[in-house]
This record gives sequence, C-alpha cells and structure tokens, in this order.
Amino acid sequence: MTFAGNTNKIKKFMKKLALTTALALLASNSYSAGFRLAEQSASAAGMGNAFVAVADDASAAWYNPAAIVDLEKANLSLGSVMVYPLIEHANTPANGGQTDRVSKKLNLPPHFYATSGLNGKWAFGLSVNAPFGLETNWDRDTARTRTVATFSRIQVINYGLNAAYKIDDRLSFGLGLDWVSLTAEMNKKVEVTGNNIEQTLKGGGAGLGCNAAGLYKMDKWRFGAGYRSKVKINVDGAIELPLTGLYAAGAANGDASTKITLPDLFQLGAAYKYGDKWLFSAEADYTNWATYHKLVIDYTTTAGAAAVSTENKLWKSVWAFRLGARYNYSAAWKFRTGAFYDMTPVPSRHFETRVPDADRLAFSLGAGWTKGDITVDAAYMYLMFVERSIKNSAGGNTSAVKPELDGKYNASAHLPALTVSYKF
Repeated sequence: MTFAGNTNKIKKFMKKLALTTALALLASNSYSAGFRLAEQSASAAGMGNAFVAVADDASAAWYNPAAIVDLEKANLSLGSVMVYPLIEHANTPANGGQTDRVSKKLNLPPHFYATSGLNGKWAFGLSVNAPFGLETNWDRDTARTRTVATFSRIQVINYGLNAAYKIDDRLSFGLGLDWVSLTAEMNKKVEVTGNNIEQTLKGGGAGLGCNAAGLYKMDKWRFGAGYRSKVKINVDGAIELPLTGLYAAGAANGDASTKITLPDLFQLGAAYKYGDKWLFSAEADYTNWATYHKLVIDYTTTAGAAAVSTENKLWKSVWAFRLGARYNYSAAWKFRTGAFYDMTPVPSRHFETRVPDADRLAFSLGAGWTKGDITVDAAYMYLMFVERSIKNSAGGNTSAVKPELDGKYNASAHLPALTVSYKF
C-alpha cells in the first residue's frame, strides 16, 4: 500500500516536472536565440548595425520607417544575414573536465522589405524578418549538460506594416504595427532508472505590437530614433516524454501554456556626412529585457486539476553601442565597416545552456554594388563573446543550483550577409 502510494506520487511528480520544465525552457529561449538578432540587412550589418540615422535603402522599413519617405521609386529587398555560431563549454575538474561543443550549423534567417511613396509626402513600408531566433544542438549522449538541454530551435518571424509622413524637407515620422509569430522546439535528456530518452517540447504562439520612428536632417547631419513596443505572446506547448516502467505515467503527452513578453526596443543615432565620399554613424541601442522578470506557467496535473508554477528569471535591461562608416568609392561601389559592443541581460544566477549568452564585441566589413535599378549588398561580421565563468547557477530553477552548468563558456559567430534590392 505504501509502495503503491509512493509510486503514484512519483508518477505525478514526474509529469508535473516535465510540463513545468518544458514550458520554462520554451519561454526562456524565445528571447534567446540566446540573444536578439540585430542584423537585419547586409547594408546595416556592414556598418555594425549603426543604421537608424542612415536607413537609406528598403531596410529602412525595419531600421527607421520614418526614412522611407526619402527613398526614390518603389523598392524591394530580399536576403539573409546568416549566422554560424561556435560555442563550447569547458567543464570544471569536478564535472570531469571535458569540453563540450554544439554541432556546427549555418542558420539562414530571412529578411524581405518593400517600400513605396505617395505624392511626395506619404510612404508605406512592409517588413518580414527574424529579429529573434537561432539553433543549438549539444550532444545528447556525451554533453555534461544534456539533462539541461540538447536540441534547441527558436523561430520568430516579424511581419511589419508602416506608414511615414514627411512634414518638411528636414523632419519625418513613421508609425506601424508588428505581428510576431513564434515557434520553438526544446529537447533534453531524461535519465532515470530504466529510461534514457529524449524529452521533446514543441510550442508556439503569436502577438501584436507597434512601433514609431523619427528622422531629422540638418545640413550634413542626420538624426534618427526608433521604438518598438513589447509584444505579449500566449504560448501553447505539447510535450512528449516516453517514459517506461515505474515512470510510465509520464508517457502520455501533456499540455501547458505560458505568456511571454518580448522586450521593447529603443534606438537613437546620428550620422555625419564628411565631404562627398564619407558617412559616419553612431548609435545607442536599448533592449528592455527586464520584461523577462518572472515566468508563470499554467498546466494540468495528472489528476486533471489546474495548477500554476512560477519561476523568477530576473533578466536585466541592457545597452548596445554601435559605430559605422561608409565610403562612396563611385556611383557603382560603396564600402562599409563597423563595430559594436553588446551587453548580456542574463544574470549568472540564471545562466542556461540553450544558447549561452555573454557580453559581445563585433567587427564588420561590407560592400554594395549598384547597376541601374539593381543593388547587391554583401557583408561579413565576426562576433566574439567574452569568456564567461559560471558557478552555482540555478538555471531555470529558483533555488537549487545545477553543478553541471559550472565551467567556462566561450563562443564566437561568423555572420556573412547578402541582400539583393530592386527599384521600379
């Protein structure tokens, strides 16, 4: 009788743990991709993303919609800023001292922009891009943190529609709406008596946000500002946990849900034209990651009763600082360079391995070639993560630490970019 009672308690606990942990992982990594993807066009990436005051091509529909009123003709742009991340975890001697690495893969987040003017005063823009998301895959058999995370994939697509109005030759404003779609798959190993299987979670949702932007021109100067609101997303998930034997009650698929608030973003920048050839730009970029302060998960217990789980995350709002330059070599060729420093919002206390985050420093080079109404922009960015030492992180927990997360994390990424544009 006692054994049967304990068995039922274990079964209920396993299912509750699976549901709450799975949705916690889904929510924590909707931001991650471990981090926001600020690179949304080859021309901007070539200038270190210091583009809010520049915004002189179709990607203005994303970087500064107020600037689309200055574009000639109607414009279309299509491309990708590809991401090839390299991440490794050097375990502590207490954890065996091995070095684990994520599988190598080139990610291809897309971007598409379209703009069109009306009577010289109004303009409209459409943007489709992926401002959050990435993929990591730790070895599911050998990685020390395999019971925390194995495969992770986040896909966030933003669909934006904007209108801009030119008050005069100096000042313009833009307003718009953003519809954001999120899908995710989060896996980890479950290793208990008689079981060595991979738990799989898939989920998704969508939400609506808004944005506003301004552009002011004065002699050789351009000043730009942009704001994108928080986006609240209701996420519904389903979990597969094919446990056997004593824990077989966890085998049934489970449902759970949570609400995620993607952070609001603010950019402020200036650009200066020096002579006939040079353009320099600088930008400060604020991301309100404090929206990810607490995670509340609704789920159903084995007995069918509704329940709630709450976890504290305590992410912090951070700044990024960007510099860029462009040299107009000829009517056909432009050359670009840039750099930025981006702070991490993730506190060491709640560090996780879905996409390990740290402060980042990046350098970029780019070029643009125009012939007639066709422009091809290309860029390359090298992203370096500051080495991060982790000790006593609770990961997604609120109290107990996860010693398997201890160690040193190093990461870098290669970001080649290509955008093709057409005026008509």
